[in-house]
Amino acid sequence: MNYQWIRSKWNRYYKPVYRILMFIAVSLLAVFLLPNSGKFKYEYELGRPWKYNDLIAPFDFPIFKSNAEIAAERDSVVANFVPYFVRDSIAADSVSAAIRIFVSNGRGEIARACGPETEIVTRRLNDVILSVLMGIYDKGVIQLPDNYDSQNGSEYEFMLVYGNLAEPYALSEMYTCSRAYNHLVAAVADSMAPFGEAVRQAVGRMPFYSLVAANVLPDNARTEQERMARINTLTLTSGKMVAGQKIIATGELVDSFTSQVIESLDKVYDSQLGANRTMQIVCGQLLMILCLMATLFMFLQIFRREVFDTLRCVNLILLMMVLVIVGSSMMSARHFNLSQVAPFVMLPIVLRTLLDSRIAMYVHTVTMIIVSFFAYNSFMFILLHIPAGMLAIMSLSNLSRRVQIFKAAVYVVVYYVLVYIGMRLWQMGEVSSVSITSLAMFALNGVLIALSYPLIYILERLFGFLSDVTLVELSDTNNPLLRQLAEKAPGTFHHSMQVGTLAQAVAYEIKANPMLVRTGAMYHDIGKMVAPLYFTENQTNNINPHDSMDLEESARLVIRHVANGVQIARKHNLPQQVIDFITTHQGTTVTRYFYVLWLNAHQGQTPDDATFRYPGPKPFSKETAILMMADAVEASSRSLTDFSDERIDALVEKIVDGQISEHQFDDAPITLKEISIAKKVFKQKLKNMYHARVQYPELLK
Repeated sequence: MNYQWIRSKWNRYYKPVYRILMFIAVSLLAVFLLPNSGKFKYEYELGRPWKYNDLIAPFDFPIFKSNAEIAAERDSVVANFVPYFVRDSIAADSVSAAIRIFVSNGRGEIARACGPETEIVTRRLNDVILSVLMGIYDKGVIQLPDNYDSQNGSEYEFMLVYGNLAEPYALSEMYTCSRAYNHLVAAVADSMAPFGEAVRQAVGRMPFYSLVAANVLPDNARTEQERMARINTLTLTSGKMVAGQKIIATGELVDSFTSQVIESLDKVYDSQLGANRTMQIVCGQLLMILCLMATLFMFLQIFRREVFDTLRCVNLILLMMVLVIVGSSMMSARHFNLSQVAPFVMLPIVLRTLLDSRIAMYVHTVTMIIVSFFAYNSFMFILLHIPAGMLAIMSLSNLSRRVQIFKAAVYVVVYYVLVYIGMRLWQMGEVSSVSITSLAMFALNGVLIALSYPLIYILERLFGFLSDVTLVELSDTNNPLLRQLAEKAPGTFHHSMQVGTLAQAVAYEIKANPMLVRTGAMYHDIGKMVAPLYFTENQTNNINPHDSMDLEESARLVIRHVANGVQIARKHNLPQQVIDFITTHQGTTVTRYFYVLWLNAHQGQTPDDATFRYPGPKPFSKETAILMMADAVEASSRSLTDFSDERIDALVEKIVDGQISEHQFDDAPITLKEISIAKKVFKQKLKNMYHARVQYPELLK
């Protein structure tokens, strides 16, 4: 088997195939998550004219009640429902036994009050209690439920179950426990009156409440069963439309009843036209999603080729789309209002920060169109969220501080609120139609949008991106590592700032990344902190340690600043994109000063190339190529004694042309035209740096 051939084919085709498969996979996922019912073709607003042709009922269908009507009827059933009770049989023998014990316990008190007539009194007391209590139980002692409202004022009614039958009763037809107790005490007191006041009072002190027990108890299971049966029998419809009947004519205002009829038609539309339409619906959804994804694919391929060729960029874009689509599907399934609470603007904010504005806008637009298929009112959804994404991107046009993300969130919330109020006034014509709850949901949306800040940080680390915000923070001269460079190697620090100024100016002109190249310039010579005095920009008092060293040793020490810089950068967790500037800013050039001295001292001999040559690699991006040119030009300009325009022009041409002749830019995607533009910028900037100053006259004496 020809493994070399297989490897070459794999290297050639795996990226294109991977991109195509990933776009198709996202399309299929979106179709899978979309509801497999047809999309009702009419969108309308309550209180606005009907903008379509006359709507005629295509078939017979019921008019469904609104959710508010159904809820009101359900509440009415619950409020007016009569609970069920069951009578608990109480045996006379058990009551008699309880009374005998009760009377026996009170016998001593009775004996002290009536003396020799104790036996007669106790027998009479026993008979009276039994007779009265059995009469009470025959009528019934009801145990009122916990939710009984004694302040209601209306008669409490209930159903009393006898076997398989139930009869209606009112509370007044039975005893409550307190009424039964009072009746028992009063009847016993009257029966004891012939035995004297002392006996009557003695009997009155006995605990009669212990004899009273409820025997009509709530039947909670039966009550709940009957309540649910009543609720389930509620009708969900309030009428019927007949095929051919006009629902609404063109130009008529959509009132609440007409809106309910149209919504009813929407509910039954798919089921009435047949289940065999499901496959056709899925095919239609797939065609729409594939077309949308194809436009995004072509946009990246034509207008953002560098992003299209970088798989991690494609992965980021598709991952963000998948997160938004899946989240929208889950929220829609749980009946959340997608238009208010979902922080869709996080998508363009993240892509603007990590990629660029045009990509963020196009991806956001395509994603919002797909997500609108989940929304109840697609027009309102798109009106809210696509312009909101544009506003967020515009507010981040010069992103340099993370606080701008929070400002963008505020702008978006203000936009949401204003558009929502405008739509409600347009539709309803009343300020009272504006929901405070909806405004609060928009405010919550803004809080969620602010979470883009930690999300960007996570995605930066996960995908290896470097946002402009991070670059600004890294290039801040208050950064601890840069402060350390300024203290240990002030000349190198000043050189790095000058290189950054030159490189950034070129980057603006040739459409490279200005913030990236400036940050790379600030750190490219960070390795010189290890031994700063061995580099001319840090030497003072004309003391040069290289004067007492071999040329080979001097060259090795100077070359080592690249490896030292990489080590320091990794120790301080600098991003790989910044480390690339450290490794490439000298490319594979030689330490020309020591190299030429060695050749002059060893006429006719060939030096060890590895001793005097930097290990590379060569620059492999526009930004690293710009930095190599700016570094060499700025360092060489320090040796000038004549700062005339001709001398500066000759220096820039010599330095850059020398790098070209050494093939240092062969691996970088920079053109000769862009290099020519870079030369012009370098010349102009150096002339501005070294322009002649006015000589002030001396004061005559």
